[in-house]
Amino acid sequence: MKNIKEAEAESGINKQNIRYYEKMGLLHPDRNTINGYRKYSEEDIRRLKFIYLF
Repeated sequence: MKNIKEAEAESGINKQNIRYYEKMGLLHPDRNTINGYRKYSEEDIRRLKFIYLF
């Protein structure tokens, strides 16, 4: 699982856009139960790249 900074680096998509995709319901990352931080799986990263293509 990756944090948003790592997801941004791997996908090439800035974190503002990542958060926007989540807000629009296109992405559903897990949340850390202790601090609420988003955690992105490899599937989430693939989905980010796919969303960005369109």
